[in-house]
Amino acid sequence: MMPEQFTVHYACASLIPKRTSYVTAIGVCDTVTKQVVTFSMEDMQKNPAMQSALQELEASLLQRFFAFVSDHPDAIWIHWHMHSLEYGFGVLQERYEMLWGEEAPGFISTLNLPDKIFETMQHRCRSYPKMYRFFESNSVRLQAILSGKEEAECFVERKYAAIRDSVKAKAEALAAIYDKLQENTLVTPCSKRDKKVWAAGVLIIVATIVYMLVNGV
Repeated sequence: MMPEQFTVHYACASLIPKRTSYVTAIGVCDTVTKQVVTFSMEDMQKNPAMQSALQELEASLLQRFFAFVSDHPDAIWIHWHMHSLEYGFGVLQERYEMLWGEEAPGFISTLNLPDKIFETMQHRCRSYPKMYRFFESNSVRLQAILSGKEEAECFVERKYAAIRDSVKAKAEALAAIYDKLQENTLVTPCSKRDKKVWAAGVLIIVATIVYMLVNGV
């Protein structure tokens, strides 16, 4: 039986993610069912018993997220650069441990999607994958998706619903990209220069084969 696979993405209060930034929303999408679950300040604020202090909203959303992680211990977590020291799983765990004073559940198996894309498709394109370009090239960029700057601005304006909708849409888009990669239908948004280099390489190979056939090499 294959383990569950979830795409995951999150937003924080700062344009440049920091360990001291509030986590404002986390989106998780099941790659098979496409069911999306969100853990956000907006979701927590809808609870009449929840006070509106930002740290309490963050603590509650992280508690619910890590309860979900604990419920799916063997899952593969598919992400976009969430393995870095300044932005990623470690930051979510650190924020949880700071707020709750206990060790956060771990992520046993993770997959950095851009690494997988580059490993699979680098023969077509030398440039490293950029998330928004892949969304656009594969027609999966949804209207609700905001940039990191826009999410930070929404936090200042307390537009938590817009941040939640953005991470939800990003988790869905990552699941769509992952599906296309698995189906070998993913469109690679190479730059013109990269496309020319790739085309030139193909022509050289073809010319070499023709030369060898003609000259009996």
